Amino acid sequence: MAKTDHCPICNVSVKPENLVRHLNDIHPRHPETPRLREELKAEVGRVAPKRTSVPLRIQKWQVALVALIVLGGVGVYYLTRGPPLPYPCVSGVGTYYHWHTQLTITSGGNPVTIPGSIGITPTCLEVLHTHDTSGLIHIEPDTAEQGRVYTIGDFFVVWGKPFGSPIHLFLNGTEIPPSPTVGLYDRPEAIILQYTSFIP
Repeated sequence: MAKTDHCPICNVSVKPENLVRHLNDIHPRHPETPRLREELKAEVGRVAPKRTSVPLRIQKWQVALVALIVLGGVGVYYLTRGPPLPYPCVSGVGTYYHWHTQLTITSGGNPVTIPGSIGITPTCLEVLHTHDTSGLIHIEPDTAEQGRVYTIGDFFVVWGKPFGSPIHLFLNGTEIPPSPTVGLYDRPEAIILQYTSFIP
C-alpha cells in the first residue's frame, strides 16, 4: 500500500507528493497554509518532480502527406468548379422586367432541341435561361443595371455555344441578315435560326 500523510488542517489522507497541492486547492485561505506550504516544500520528496515534455517530432513524410492532401483538395475544388458565369444571377422573378422570346433552330432542315436549364446551376439562375426544351428563352433582370436589351448572341454565350454562321435568320416571320446582335424582346418575339450544320 502506498505511503500516505495526513493533512495537518483537515486530517485527510493524502499522498506525500500531493500534500502541497491539497493545501493550495482545499485550504487556500486558511491562516496556516502559507507556513505549512513553505515547510513542506523544503522537505525532500514532498513535491513531485516535474516531468520534462518530449519534443514533438514531425517526420518529412508527414509533412509531405499533409501537403499532398491540401494540394489534392485545392485541385479538386478548381477541377469541379465550373467556368465563371457570363451574366448575373437573378431571383427568378424578373422584378425589373420579365420577357420571353421563342427561339427555333434548324440544322440542315431538321429541328434542333434547345436544352432545358441553360443558364441554371444549383447556385445560380442567370438573367437569360431556359426551363425546358421548348426553346422559350426567359429574360428576367431584377435591377435597372441588369435591365438592358440582351441579344441572341448573349444567349449563345450563356449556352456556351458559338453563334456561328446561320444561313437564315427570321425575326417574327421576316428574314433579316443573320447577326448575334439581334435583340431579345417579349412575346410575340420569335427568332428562327437556320444552319447548314449546328451541333447543340
